[in-house]
Amino acid sequence: LMPASPAEAADASSFPVASAFVAYAHYASLFVFVGAVTTERVVIGRGAGNISQADEELMTTADIVYGIAALVATASGYFRVTQYGKGWDFYQHEPIFWVKLTLVGVLGALSFFPTVILTKRAIAFRNGEPYEELSPELVKRMTSIMNAELTALLSIPLSATLMSRGVGYWQDFPWPVGATFVALALFGAGYKYVGEALAWEEGDQIVAAEE
Repeated sequence: LMPASPAEAADASSFPVASAFVAYAHYASLFVFVGAVTTERVVIGRGAGNISQADEELMTTADIVYGIAALVATASGYFRVTQYGKGWDFYQHEPIFWVKLTLVGVLGALSFFPTVILTKRAIAFRNGEPYEELSPELVKRMTSIMNAELTALLSIPLSATLMSRGVGYWQDFPWPVGATFVALALFGAGYKYVGEALAWEEGDQIVAAEE
C-alpha cells in the first residue's frame, strides 16, 4: 500500500483539527472513566468497616468526575458519528457499532446504582444525620456492580477497534434493531438499578441478583 499524499490526508476530514480534538476528547474520556471507576473499586475493595467518611467522599468525587466524563464522551461520540468519523451511513449498518453502544448503555445503567447510593448518603449527612459505615451487604453489591462496570469498560475499546475496521459490516442491517437493544440496556437496566438503589435501606437483608 502506498502512503497517502498530503492532499489525500487533508481530504480525510473537512475539518481535520476539529476532528482531532473531538477524537482526543473521546479517547480521554475513556481514560477518565477507567480512573474514576478504578478509584471507587479500590475504595470499596477495602471492605465493610474499613471505609471512612473521607473514603466515601473520595468515591463521591470520583463519581462526579465519572459523570462529567460521560457527558464529554456522549457529545464527542455524537460528533464522531455524525461529522468527523466514517459517517452515519456506515455506522448504522455496522452491527458491532450497536454492540458497542449496548455496552455503553449497560455501563451507564450500572453506574446509576452507586451514584444514587452515594447521593442519598451525602444528602443524609448534610441534613445532619450521623455518618454510618457502609454495610457488608451494600459493600458486596457495590463491588459486584463496579466489577461489571470495569468489564464493560474493557470491552468497549475492543468493539470500537472491530467496528472501525468494518468487521461484520452488513449493508442490510436494520439499525432500529440495534437501537432497541441500546434502549433496553440503558433504560431497562437503568430503571432496575435506580429502583434498587432508591429502595435500599441499610440493615435490610436485600438479596440482589448477581450480575
